[in-house]
Amino acid sequence: MKCLVEISNDFSSWDDFISTINENPTARQITLESWKRCEKLGMNPKEVKFEFLSSRDLEKKKKENSKLTEISNLYMDSLSMSLANIPHIIALSDNDGWIIEFREKTEELGGIIEGFSLGVNWSEENIGNNGIGTALAMGQPILVYGAEHYGMPDCKCGCIGVPIINNENVIGAIGISVPVEHMNPVKLHSFIACINSIETAMKYINDKFSNTSTGINLAATSELIATAVHDLKNPLSVVRGLGQLGIATSDKARMDNYFNRIINQVDEMNDMVMELLSIFKPEELTPQKVTPLIKDVLNSFQPICNHKNIKLSLVDDVDEYANISKKLLKRAIENLINNAIQAMDIGGSIEVTTEKYKNSILIIIKDTAGGIPEEINETLFEPFSFRRSGGTGLGLFMVYHTITNIHKGKIWFDTELGKGTTFFMKLPITRNIENISVKQFELI
Repeated sequence: MKCLVEISNDFSSWDDFISTINENPTARQITLESWKRCEKLGMNPKEVKFEFLSSRDLEKKKKENSKLTEISNLYMDSLSMSLANIPHIIALSDNDGWIIEFREKTEELGGIIEGFSLGVNWSEENIGNNGIGTALAMGQPILVYGAEHYGMPDCKCGCIGVPIINNENVIGAIGISVPVEHMNPVKLHSFIACINSIETAMKYINDKFSNTSTGINLAATSELIATAVHDLKNPLSVVRGLGQLGIATSDKARMDNYFNRIINQVDEMNDMVMELLSIFKPEELTPQKVTPLIKDVLNSFQPICNHKNIKLSLVDDVDEYANISKKLLKRAIENLINNAIQAMDIGGSIEVTTEKYKNSILIIIKDTAGGIPEEINETLFEPFSFRRSGGTGLGLFMVYHTITNIHKGKIWFDTELGKGTTFFMKLPITRNIENISVKQFELI
């Protein structure tokens, strides 16, 4: 692997680069660390393959990150104007490296062939170290000069990347690419100032429009309560009707049947109320390992799985800590497994896998329960979108709320009708168990 001195001819502004190295000797070490990560990920530096989202998936990504995009647009426009006379690209990514917003003046940089477009993935495991991918991987601002690109050693562009942090979580990154002759490390500081402004705006919106203890905004809360009240009317109407029937009959067997059905309806209403209350009750998160919790859940379901001849298994490859509420995370996993069991008659399998992915823990639940109908795929996690007989209609919404709002993670799924569904839950790893509230950045 070439050292930076050997590739000095690739840089037109080599003096500036040497000056930066002298002022901050960690820059070269960070580059080497990036190369090691790329090598460990199995990336072939001679064969970069860009991965693109479909138009539908891109629109979904943009919708999921609409607030981030809306806030970032103004600053991206301003940055682009400041580089008006220079070929450049300014890109906004989500926290997985997918490009969701773009500003370009690319006469000398190439087009979609070079992977400079919306919907491409710029994470390190896909294209090697770069401004956005490395900033996401390291959680700090980064400079990458031309030949420092592991996957593009002949690259004539320099990159600046800065992660966007919200509530101590990396939610995306903005990267600037320009020809190396226009690369100036001093621009990093003004770039960071723009990102700080974006983070401040995100925090302001969260503080003003969100219930900080639940993560649910006021509009969503109002809609949820209105829908819940409407749905509570149904069992209340049934209870009233059964009461009237009970008054009208003197047959003890019929009366007992009515009373039992009233009890069932009241239990259903009570479950719904308890689910709603748990949304608005603040939960304390503590650093814990997730594997013991998952094992407890699987042990509790083992008897019913044995009875239905369902194979229940765990593939565990994680020894990391996450900041969790044991009660709520356990309930979320129970909900997904219980749904799968109810959807299977006799036979089938449910496999739970845990693995480390970057700075997160992945919990994967794969079943052979026949898949999810396409018509409810888009609304699956919304309240009352999906309800089994005897269910509250809040189960999957509670799973989504628990993972995304309480644990600051992500949840998504892949499904194939007639076969099964795989749910993915991503939880941030707790890096420092003793002091998890402090996050420092090394500016390079």
